[in-house]
Amino acid sequence: DGLLVISGSSLPENAWQFYQPLIDWTRAYCAASTQETLLELKLDYFNSSSGRCLFELLTILENRAGDKSKVQVNWHVDHDDELMIEKGQVLIGLLVIPFRIVIQ
Repeated sequence: DGLLVISGSSLPENAWQFYQPLIDWTRAYCAASTQETLLELKLDYFNSSSGRCLFELLTILENRAGDKSKVQVNWHVDHDDELMIEKGQVLIGLLVIPFRIVIQ
């Protein structure tokens, strides 16, 4: 239905091994679907290697958006989580797709 959700904490020992199936699925989804996509990121923490994998996912979606498919990312954070708010702001500066920080 065009809704993708990633939530929780991301601390896998081998992030690339953990995320590779999701990266592959996202590539296949983007190649096969033309519908609008909403990615809801509800992470309370992720380590640096997970961050690189998440950026890869966002880049795949960004490339899809360049193909005239509508993509929106919502970055959900607690109002007092300054680190996750800052990480969202960094991603806004790196990406050109609509990226909104949703403070809860």
